[in-house]
Amino acid sequence: MYKLVFFCVLMVLGNTAAAAPKLTYLEEIFALGSVAGQGLACRSPKYDQFELLARAIMIGKAANGEMQKQGIEEYNAGKVEAFMNIEAENFASCSTILKEFERQKIFSSVLYSDGRIKLYDGTMITPRNPYDASKLYQKDPQAFEKAHAAYKKSVAKAKENAKNAKKIPLMDPNYSKYAQ
Repeated sequence: MYKLVFFCVLMVLGNTAAAAPKLTYLEEIFALGSVAGQGLACRSPKYDQFELLARAIMIGKAANGEMQKQGIEEYNAGKVEAFMNIEAENFASCSTILKEFERQKIFSSVLYSDGRIKLYDGTMITPRNPYDASKLYQKDPQAFEKAHAAYKKSVAKAKENAKNAKKIPLMDPNYSKYAQ
């Protein structure tokens, strides 16, 4: 699991761009969500900054409104999957994840008030429609607690369903729809 997530980090940040195939928009956004889920699960102090920058990338790179909607779904799916995987291993890898999370090049990006973002490599991403970037992401001091509670609730529900002999597949912590 950690290897997959670390691969996503490397792909998103372009550290292996020359050696790896280019990700599609939805793959890139799923990977960004996975990294956000790691930051949230491990309570990174840079989590809110990452969210702000990742959402600006998601909005700026979307070709149209429908693609942006799909991107939001993929981002959230990646975030939930990563959080659940880290939670399932009782946060054992957080010390390693935090070191990598907080050293990412994305934190050298600059977000402008009209929604444009200049990435760490100099690439400028301009959204289809300018927007107030300050309203893109609002900090939620209870984000970890809410995600943790949702995870515990889903695990309890799955256990109850299993006890009642219903066959409901649980998410494999090593699964990712973009893993190859």
